[in-house]
Amino acid sequence: MDKKHRNLVAVLVAVVMAVALFSAFSVNWFHQTPSVILPTLTPTPSATAAPGTAGDYQRVEVTAETVQRVVATLERPASYARTVTVETVGEDGTVGQTTAQVVVDGGWTQVTATLPDGRVCHTIVGEEKRYVWYDDQHTWQEYPAQERTADLSQRLPTYEDVLALVQSDIVDAGYASSGELPCIYVAVEEQELGYVEEYWVSVDTGLLVHAESRKGEDVFYRMSGYIVETPATAGLAFSLPDGTVLHTTSLLG
Repeated sequence: MDKKHRNLVAVLVAVVMAVALFSAFSVNWFHQTPSVILPTLTPTPSATAAPGTAGDYQRVEVTAETVQRVVATLERPASYARTVTVETVGEDGTVGQTTAQVVVDGGWTQVTATLPDGRVCHTIVGEEKRYVWYDDQHTWQEYPAQERTADLSQRLPTYEDVLALVQSDIVDAGYASSGELPCIYVAVEEQELGYVEEYWVSVDTGLLVHAESRKGEDVFYRMSGYIVETPATAGLAFSLPDGTVLHTTSLLG
């Protein structure tokens, strides 16, 4: 693994383990974007939909030039649960896997993540606070929640950053499938470091369901989370180790 690749892996691991506030398509640079009708699934990432209009909606062809407008129209569910799996490749080529049970409801996020070393990290994010403890600890650490803390607690790339990209960095986009789900596909090239980030965003839920980062043919980060329960089961308690209940899920839809 060359020096740039090793440095890139180190930076990626540091970023995804960082903490930063729940942010779900709150960017408003494209506030004049019309609503779009998402076409049926097409088989390849570069495939696009034919442009046209219907009623008050504008059907947008998804290309590198238009994908930011389309992504900006999506919204995540207010309440959902799913399992997210993240794999990272270390400097020695070993693969580390993190499996996270995620519940999101009413602005709160609870993540129970089994880390590559076997430890279980518990994280609750809500009302501008983040609570963290490990395994069966009876105490916890409390921090201010900063931008995108909830996403990074899941080891997710913050794909809302696609909205802020310089358009020339987007090298491919279109409607595509991943895990048999219809998605919006975006590929971004980091030219200086020579790697590509790929995102598949579900057109049904607005959630990132698959992502990969690679240099050449070598994938060093892979995330997937296809099966989504929405809304999350009612009555689930977001509780601290001492039994304090911070939030309880309700059927928000």
